[in-house]
Amino acid sequence: MKIRRAVFAVSASIVVAVVLLGGIFCVIDAEGAKSSDSAVLAKLDAMLDSQKSITDDLAAIKEDLRIIKIRITQAQ
Repeated sequence: MKIRRAVFAVSASIVVAVVLLGGIFCVIDAEGAKSSDSAVLAKLDAMLDSQKSITDDLAAIKEDLRIIKIRITQAQ
């Protein structure tokens, strides 16, 4: 039982270390992005802005539906 726990702990720590190191290397690689990536980043920013506007629109629709629900409940 103790051996299983030890093997599990060692395995888990190895997996965590690999994930953390992989993330660090990805960040380092992203910092050295080429100038051709700037066009991609601009498109991603445009997509993010459109997603934010869609989220705002959905929030407004949700609020409208909440108001309609209250009115229907009061009318009954």
